[in-house]
Amino acid sequence: MIAGSALRVAGFPIGRMSPDKGVDRAVRIARRAGKRLVIVTRMGEAGERAYYRRCVRPLLGPDAEVSRERTLAGRVELFRGATALLNPISWPEPFGLVMAEALATGTPVLAFPNGAAPEIVEHGLTGYLCADEDAMTAAIGQVPGLERRRCRAAAEQLFSIDRMARNHVRLYRRVLSGRYPLADPRHAAPQQLAPRASA
Repeated sequence: MIAGSALRVAGFPIGRMSPDKGVDRAVRIARRAGKRLVIVTRMGEAGERAYYRRCVRPLLGPDAEVSRERTLAGRVELFRGATALLNPISWPEPFGLVMAEALATGTPVLAFPNGAAPEIVEHGLTGYLCADEDAMTAAIGQVPGLERRRCRAAAEQLFSIDRMARNHVRLYRRVLSGRYPLADPRHAAPQQLAPRASA
């Protein structure tokens, strides 16, 4: 498995070595599920290295693999061989590119329902939105019932270059026609008060 972390047989983390990303949770989940975990990460900052030493490394067994960030081709190859992507993030991530990348390779995503995850993962179809570590551990056993072709189709439907370009063009046309103002006057910042003239 890959923890977005990625599970080889269950997931890997791909991204910063940060408590927000839940790498320690991914390790515990994979260990409880009896799955090999691949962690793809970067540790450029002192805080990231400290979190790894204190919270992640003590949990790792001989079957876990930790590697530095990979090229796009390397990530694609890794995802193709993974059973699922584990994404137990604990913050409201605005998008979550790693989830879209996983789906594009046909790899199901197991995520906590934070941030954009509910907009990306179709529960029970392209992965599972899990309430906690127990639920994610249990969901690993359900992954073989998901169709990888459906994951790929969802990525094409939601995130293809053509789809995104069409949406941008549609938005630009609405803005230019005045049907979608750039700023809604109801939400405009209040004007600053002019300074009082001194007496």
